[in-house]
Amino acid sequence: MKKQNVIFSLAAITALLFACSKRQAEELKPTTPTGPTAVTTANVTYSNFAGALFQTKCNSCHGPSGALKSVWAFNGIASVKNDSRVANSVLVTKTMPKGGSLTTSERELLQAWFDKGMPE
Repeated sequence: MKKQNVIFSLAAITALLFACSKRQAEELKPTTPTGPTAVTTANVTYSNFAGALFQTKCNSCHGPSGALKSVWAFNGIASVKNDSRVANSVLVTKTMPKGGSLTTSERELLQAWFDKGMPE
């Protein structure tokens, strides 16, 4: 019985580690909702970049059905603005996203978004 519990625990941990990484590996191509204007550090907003980044890179683990929603639950801009751990985990310690990563461009745009006061 003890051996079965160990095997089950190892399988569950392995599944959790790899479950969050599939979509997170995709690079997010920033676009604006009004057309071909490129998103830059000067015009970055939640609507034209940050929201899609959080949806793509965080939602699978931290969304409504994610395994890590109890640690931090992503449910829109308010959940990011109300938790300073997000910027620290993504930009300073770079411990998030687990099983994925952000490109240099994504990090620069996200840093600019935080620096600008997280405009919508």
